[in-house]
Amino acid sequence: MTATKKIRHVAKEPGVRTKLFIADETIGVGKINLLALVGDVGSISAAARQMGMSYRRAWFLLDSMQSGFRDPLFVTERGGSNRGGAKLTPLGEELIRRYRAHVALVDNQSADILAWMTAVQVSHNDG
Repeated sequence: MTATKKIRHVAKEPGVRTKLFIADETIGVGKINLLALVGDVGSISAAARQMGMSYRRAWFLLDSMQSGFRDPLFVTERGGSNRGGAKLTPLGEELIRRYRAHVALVDNQSADILAWMTAVQVSHNDG
């Protein structure tokens, strides 16, 4: 492995990533951001484009996340004269809010270890 490839894998700053597990599914920041974007733009296609992914990939991620919940996180309407779209349900909105609140809590509680990890992390000039 070249030094260039090593540098690409070294984070600039240490961090903590929150991942939730529900039923057989995982929910992380990417799925939450996609779900939130669907709510913001009202369209799975538009959200997928903004995130640089295909509609098929976005639908797969949303569907996999949905499969862990008893009630819907979002609802869709087919196209046609009304142009269709997607809308978050109260459960979808609550999931986003609770996930982001949990991430903020974890980030705040992680300040000490992250500061220590920053101090001991290998630099791009090391080895």
